[in-house]
Amino acid sequence: MSERPSLWWIDWRLSRGPLVQETIGRFLFFCLLGFALLSLLLSGGVSRILADRYAITAMLRAEVPSSEAEGLARKAAALPPVRSATYRDPEAAWEEFLRAYPGLGPVRGAGENPLPGYIEIRIRPDRLTGADVDLVVSSLRSVPLIEHVLAGEVWLPRLLRAGRLASRACWGIFGAFLACFFLVGRLQERARAVALAGDFSFLAERGVPSGRLAFFRAAGAAVSGFLLAAAGTAAGGGALFLFLRMFPFLEGVVGPPSDLLLPRTVAAAALFSCGAALLSAAASVLGWRAARPGRK
Repeated sequence: MSERPSLWWIDWRLSRGPLVQETIGRFLFFCLLGFALLSLLLSGGVSRILADRYAITAMLRAEVPSSEAEGLARKAAALPPVRSATYRDPEAAWEEFLRAYPGLGPVRGAGENPLPGYIEIRIRPDRLTGADVDLVVSSLRSVPLIEHVLAGEVWLPRLLRAGRLASRACWGIFGAFLACFFLVGRLQERARAVALAGDFSFLAERGVPSGRLAFFRAAGAAVSGFLLAAAGTAAGGGALFLFLRMFPFLEGVVGPPSDLLLPRTVAAAALFSCGAALLSAAASVLGWRAARPGRK
């Protein structure tokens, strides 16, 4: 070793084999974390599942013509929380009724259709909140063409509360795995610092300050953590993309593959990579402090 060695990637030069094994293990772990992170971001925890099953039904008056009903559906679809608004004419409503209750066909008899047309409104997963639902419902109830608005006000608050708890549980599990990464990384950094204590003492005897060595090791760990997290998240995103393309029914739970390229998704992945870099640097510093040269 030279008298004035470069301290960048010092662990790589001193302990290449074990470091390669740790790097491969961390990359695979980041692949799993990236897959889970992107799945949670796209699905919103369980928000997409709830939004796919919840709908507001606006029952129209019997005399409303189809042209006005379709125009009203377009206006409803333009509301910020609304994902879609679809008009069903009375005949379509009757056919849906018969599919749900096949034995009640004779109720209509030779008379007119007893069911009015209606508009089915779906809420965006990220806007499925009590306030946004109230906004849509109040907007619909103020329209003279609408007879009734069915929004499940009695059971909706309980549904939203259960959804929030489920989403927090999902993010809590993700946070627990991230904490495990930090703890394992700290143990690995400590074990490596102990194994290289003789080399570090050799550097200290030649005038390399302990703090400077710790700084460069932490900086290297941060860079490595960022790159591994970015690569692992990209690999996890690629795997998620393939899963969604192979199994389209998963889009109702996770979301469409195109959402992986949305700016907010890319920004969240970049923020996750920065967080992984900070955790890696912290694990390096704590591992060094526990096993630095001269510590008893």
